Amino acid sequence: MHILQVTPYFHPHFGGVESHVLGLALELQKRGHTVDIVTSRYSRMPAHEEVQGLQVTRLSQWLNLFNTPMVTGLPRHIARSPAEVVHVHSPPPFTERGAAEGCRRSGKPLVVTHHCDLELRGPLGHLAVWGYRRCLARFPLKVAQRVIATTESYAATSRNLWSTEVEVIPNAVDPHRFHPRNDGEPVRQQYGLGDEPLALFVGRLVPHKGVDTLIEALSYLDRGHAMVVGDGPHAQALRHCARRLGVSRRVTFAGPVADRWRPSYYAAADTVVLPSTSRLEAFGIVGLEGMASGKPLVLSNIPGVRDVITDDEGRQVDPLDPEGLAEALEWLWDYPERARRMGHRGRQRVEEQFAWPIVAENVERVLASVVA
Repeated sequence: MHILQVTPYFHPHFGGVESHVLGLALELQKRGHTVDIVTSRYSRMPAHEEVQGLQVTRLSQWLNLFNTPMVTGLPRHIARSPAEVVHVHSPPPFTERGAAEGCRRSGKPLVVTHHCDLELRGPLGHLAVWGYRRCLARFPLKVAQRVIATTESYAATSRNLWSTEVEVIPNAVDPHRFHPRNDGEPVRQQYGLGDEPLALFVGRLVPHKGVDTLIEALSYLDRGHAMVVGDGPHAQALRHCARRLGVSRRVTFAGPVADRWRPSYYAAADTVVLPSTSRLEAFGIVGLEGMASGKPLVLSNIPGVRDVITDDEGRQVDPLDPEGLAEALEWLWDYPERARRMGHRGRQRVEEQFAWPIVAENVERVLASVVA
């Protein structure tokens, strides 16, 4: 098949969807398919380039609202593309609508992967989300031949998907890249961590990620260190939060880390934490990377994220509950052998359910069905 992957942003832009699209495209390419990428152009990124054998086209943004690119040339590009099937990753809304319009004009089959619901703060934000559901979200779902969601619980609770037939295919991770045999000692030495228990967060520093809850959890513990990998508009506020709570010496802000070094940071950790607070977090690829690295997880008990683990691989805590998060960390840190067994079972679950060859085969089956 000739497959066109459509995504609002793409590598090297950092994020879960971007990571998923790159991993999926590379795996489909290994399986003998031609995979092209079309995305938005930002900064001084080239309009056309090759990324690991993938042909990437970046179209100019006409407007960007709430970090949502509006690419007016997307329908025309899809109509002209030689691709047999279009696979769009949603949201943001303008990208999926543009993909649907291009497929409607050209007659190409469309598959939508719904990664998460939109959530925006404040009255204007709530109004924008309501308008998105009423005016923008319905059209792509009507045009699409198939719709994919990443977890059962998210598909069941998403207001966008209530009247839509959905196939559940999870996100995936490369178990060869993220592996228990990776060496984390250089990272621990670099930051002078010694034998201190380490909780690792990886992701964009934005409010809905709940990093402030992790920082506050440290204030309830007599020991332990948190490492925050990533950057974003909330970074300065998080540093201020650590100083205000008197734990700034126990929180390391590592900033953005190059992809090739990220597995070492997981290897250095004792626990991987994803304390997200909203439906903008619908799965948590970070959790898979931690499981593949053989680490126990502490995740927020919210739809989507809760499906990543069972009680055998980690602990689930209520969002915005720093005391509960502190208790979960202490429960793991006080019993290293139990934590080790949880990490081992998490690694097994990744190999059985979340490895890229397994997930890509299921996506390939959906794409082939609409082409047929």
